[in-house]
Amino acid sequence: MFKKIMVGMAAAVILGVVAQGVMAAKIVFYTPSWGVEYAEQIIALFEKEKPDVKVDLIRGPSTWDDHVARTSLWIRTKYPGVDVLYEDDVFALNGAYFGVWEDLTPYLSEEEKADLIGLQKEYARRHGGIYRIPWWNGMSYMYYRKDLLAKEGVTVPDTWDEFLEVGKRLTRDLNGDGEIDQWGYVTQGTPGEMYNNFMEFLYQTGAEEWELAREGQSVPEAKKGLEFMVEVYTTIAPGALSAIGYDESRALFREGKVAMLRDWADMGLIAPQEGLTDVIGVMNFPAGPAGPYGIGHCWGAVVNKYGAAFKKNKDVVIDFAKFMIRPEIHKITAVMEGPALKSVLGDQKFMQELAERNIVTPYFEEFLKFRRVRNFPPGKATEYHEGIGRMVTKTAITGELTVEKGLLEIQKWIDPLIAEFKK
Repeated sequence: MFKKIMVGMAAAVILGVVAQGVMAAKIVFYTPSWGVEYAEQIIALFEKEKPDVKVDLIRGPSTWDDHVARTSLWIRTKYPGVDVLYEDDVFALNGAYFGVWEDLTPYLSEEEKADLIGLQKEYARRHGGIYRIPWWNGMSYMYYRKDLLAKEGVTVPDTWDEFLEVGKRLTRDLNGDGEIDQWGYVTQGTPGEMYNNFMEFLYQTGAEEWELAREGQSVPEAKKGLEFMVEVYTTIAPGALSAIGYDESRALFREGKVAMLRDWADMGLIAPQEGLTDVIGVMNFPAGPAGPYGIGHCWGAVVNKYGAAFKKNKDVVIDFAKFMIRPEIHKITAVMEGPALKSVLGDQKFMQELAERNIVTPYFEEFLKFRRVRNFPPGKATEYHEGIGRMVTKTAITGELTVEKGLLEIQKWIDPLIAEFKK
């Protein structure tokens, strides 16, 4: 009897050890707060399919600056406490450059790589490999108040001249107190968004991001773009633009105090949620000399090759990352804006359903043609992105610098940042 008990106990111990060994496979996944909802869905489905793997979720901060500080520290220190991270263009590029993210190209099949939309292939070219599994394709948009334009009897502007004309007609003092209380246009005036706005104006003139001035003089195309940006900001936008962020700009627009808004896809999600689908419309950027170009962007999952789980069990971490490129999983994350996979974009039923949740969806495929990947200098993307935005503010909003001086100063400042990569 004693021997049976001992054998039974030994078997239990062995089974326990085996069970612990099976359950020991753990992955740590980080996302800032704006990715948590989708991360939780992905984790639940992955763990259901892979019950022997546990994915711990680090719920990150809700502000961009805090996310920047945390991710920058982790890249610099090759932090082992996280294996997979949800990151944007800036950190997908920086982490790849510093050799912290794993190049996922060898792990994807030819079919999976061929399924990526062109914008994603451009990221791969810029980054020197596929360092991010995209959750969605993104881009900047122009929104307009259908009611305000209709009341004024004007149509959606197609060109810069029309944009200014419509904006000026809709910038007005409504109650006769001498103060403007309805504006033609608003955007976000924070440094990062000032950079984005500046790039959009440059793209539409045909200017190159890294060629703003030569031999002590501004490049004509760059000058034209910044001059138009200044005119827009000083004639049809609120004067306190540098203090306006996402919440403020969207509130002004939803309240009908602004006729046109430059923003991301978030407003496309807000409109149906707040019953504003009939009031808010989506248009392409009014075309400058080179066309209506805007910014393409993306968020997705990168793999930290210094992560503890990656070092211990590389295949498990790669399986988790690859799980996210499946069309059925991608449909969960694509609701944030639009698909990054051709197979999902071609699913008409899904796209029709998506259009009920985000008003940008019907325009998505067309607008992809006019969105460019930002040309960040690898390893210095954050510094470049934020720094240019602050310098543009001095010209476009505060008037501390003239357009000519502003472009010369920016070029002087960025030259050391791009010296290694300038072609």
